[in-house]
Amino acid sequence: MEWICLDFINSDCRDWRGSGQRDDRLGKPEWWQYFSTKWELKVPLPTDPMLLQSLRELRQQMRNVTEAVATGQAPDPSDLVGINQVLAAVPSCRRIVHRPDGFQIEEVVRGEEWDLVMGKIALSFAELLAGTDLRRLKICENANCLWVYYDESRNRSSRWCDDKACGNLMKVRRFRERQKKERKDT
Repeated sequence: MEWICLDFINSDCRDWRGSGQRDDRLGKPEWWQYFSTKWELKVPLPTDPMLLQSLRELRQQMRNVTEAVATGQAPDPSDLVGINQVLAAVPSCRRIVHRPDGFQIEEVVRGEEWDLVMGKIALSFAELLAGTDLRRLKICENANCLWVYYDESRNRSSRWCDDKACGNLMKVRRFRERQKKERKDT
């Protein structure tokens, strides 16, 4: 299952191999092209510094709540306030429409382009928190990675965002540490 909010949170990317480098993809046009295409967003690239700052604040608030959830703690209320402000900036109403097969109620969303995108991201996060098993919302145990992901394993036992990348790296590191310790002990 994919979530727009997780892609958005992970736009603050760390080098999982351990170089210590971070890559804030929110300022990169190629990342926005990928993100907009994947999630079918029809907005121009965010070039306004205030908009980019708002996007970074939303991302950090969502990251903070995720870290609290992943460690079994209560989130900071101010982070929830910030996310709720983004949700409130996208007003909507319902209307009744008649179609050949009968009446239907549809939701009409009114708002500015970027308010809608931020609202879509925040709503995805709210739905993830309120409508899923929170034990599956995890942060990669590779301290150099810290990728946020939704664990879809049968028994919720996943420890890394990717078993082939972070999982193998961490297993090799543990193996080498054991070998190093065994050599010292002999």
